[in-house]
Amino acid sequence: MSDRITVIGNVASQPERRELPGGIPAISFRLASSERRLENGQWVDSHTNWYWVSAYRKLADHALASLEKGQRVIVTGRFRVKQWESGGKSGSSAEIDADGLGHDLMFGTTSFQKGTTPSASATVAQSTGWAVPGDGPSDIPQSTDASSDAASSPEEPDVALVSASGWATAGEDTTPF
Repeated sequence: MSDRITVIGNVASQPERRELPGGIPAISFRLASSERRLENGQWVDSHTNWYWVSAYRKLADHALASLEKGQRVIVTGRFRVKQWESGGKSGSSAEIDADGLGHDLMFGTTSFQKGTTPSASATVAQSTGWAVPGDGPSDIPQSTDASSDAASSPEEPDVALVSASGWATAGEDTTPF
């Protein structure tokens, strides 16, 4: 059993990339989360909690390309407290294995670019002709019988069959990502 946690804070160290056995990408960085409250008309920071955040695989690659020290982020994942000993000293550290990371839009804007690596469901779509809606463009062969006659009709717009991106006017990219 593991505890789930969501923390809003600032990236306190530049995310560092490493590779795990088997070539699995991983990153880690420190996260500082301070409680802020209004006292006598002034905002005051109280105690700061420090966390080590780790991310793996695709999330690690995307986080490394997106996050920088000082940015405000929201992290959600599995929480653990680890005990450590080093040089005669011992202590504990709070760690989050991230399932999700993102910028806190209360403090700024960001732009999103969907990853370009084909997913497993896209591979299934290519081999079977079935696709998951919203999973991106597919290579599903189009029927050439009745649909091609309807496509040449000047009264109605060209409409494609349901593809991986949902209903679409022919030639129009309606992918919401």
